[in-house]
Amino acid sequence: MKCILSLVLLVLIGVSGTAQLSSAARKLQEYRVDSSEQEQQYLHSVAAAFKTVESTQEKFQLARQLAFAGDHLLADYYLKNSYDSMMKEGYKDVRRYLDTMGKLQLQDARSWILNRAATEKIVMFNENGAQLQQRAFFYSLLEDFYQLGFRYLSLYWLNPLADPHKKTVNRFMGYQVADPLAAEIIRKARALGYTLIPQGDTGITKRTANVQDAVQATKLAGIFQREPGARVLVLDEQAHIAEKPIGDFTPMATVFYRLSGINPLTIDQTELCSGSSFEYGRYFYDEMLKKIPVEQVSIALSGKQPVSLLENDQYDLQVIFPQPKAIRNRASFLTLSGKRKEVAIQPAQRELFFVQAYYADEVLKLPYVSLVPADQTYLTDRDGYYWLFLQPGKYKLVYRDIQYNILAEKDWQVE
Repeated sequence: MKCILSLVLLVLIGVSGTAQLSSAARKLQEYRVDSSEQEQQYLHSVAAAFKTVESTQEKFQLARQLAFAGDHLLADYYLKNSYDSMMKEGYKDVRRYLDTMGKLQLQDARSWILNRAATEKIVMFNENGAQLQQRAFFYSLLEDFYQLGFRYLSLYWLNPLADPHKKTVNRFMGYQVADPLAAEIIRKARALGYTLIPQGDTGITKRTANVQDAVQATKLAGIFQREPGARVLVLDEQAHIAEKPIGDFTPMATVFYRLSGINPLTIDQTELCSGSSFEYGRYFYDEMLKKIPVEQVSIALSGKQPVSLLENDQYDLQVIFPQPKAIRNRASFLTLSGKRKEVAIQPAQRELFFVQAYYADEVLKLPYVSLVPADQTYLTDRDGYYWLFLQPGKYKLVYRDIQYNILAEKDWQVE
């Protein structure tokens, strides 16, 4: 099984398939991108990504842009269909393994992780930047980790050139902060009192992957040199938190352990989820759900010990996610474990295509082009309404057409 995993990790090209596009997504797919339009606006990015969707990387980029614009379920489709098929033996191996798998128990991942983290100095999560169910779960843990005494939060998408503490949250703080869920993580972390740690240093764009990871590992190790009793929470991308070298690549977590002597608790979120991060994992996950119902974010146990169903020894724990479900034609994880409410927005303008909700206090400080909405969508439910997921508070609703022109603005309060 491990040999097959190693092989399929190298095979990440496109696969055929036909997406069931909503009428709004179809309009974006057919929309003619004007080079004079602002490239940083959300609809332009989706429309441009639709133009070339052949390679794995192109499908991944489209999935990411769709998720940023609020269409997480379509993003999930493109992510799942971004890999090349395996040899037939790979699919047979999955079915054999599942048929002969011993008895397993699924435990609530939140309670298991927090119990394990209670005595840890540093806990590292990874994520797939196009599968934002993982980001939503990480958000839900921030307050729990703060209560455990964690005071530093390292986020791989924070720009080292921008101060993440003093300014209004804006899209120039990092290349993924334009994602509303990423921005919510920053807002929540600042409100709780975390010290935020950006990725790398000012020369990060000129460095190789190995050097970048070494720089970040050195930065994290330095915290413990200055403050031996510190506790650090980390969110990084994919294999950067792996505990062993992968070919010529030495991950950040591996370097950190060598520098500090502190063994991090590493938690994989990217393999046992919808889409996974490679074809073997994608097929394994889909087949596993036919045999093992997963109703909540879980950890698999054999006896009393956590196990990786994919036999991946690079991480201490492997999280299993339930299949994303739809609420109001949008991903159910956008409720952020019940922190946000469903808000119906009536389509009052003829040319209305896109609805955004910005925090009212942030609108007073920066222009819309710099701000990151709390939520946004071009999708309507069967009732014809746009549905946003918002926490209690005051907002400025912005109504836009497909060209991203503002049609109207409205003050809104969520009780």
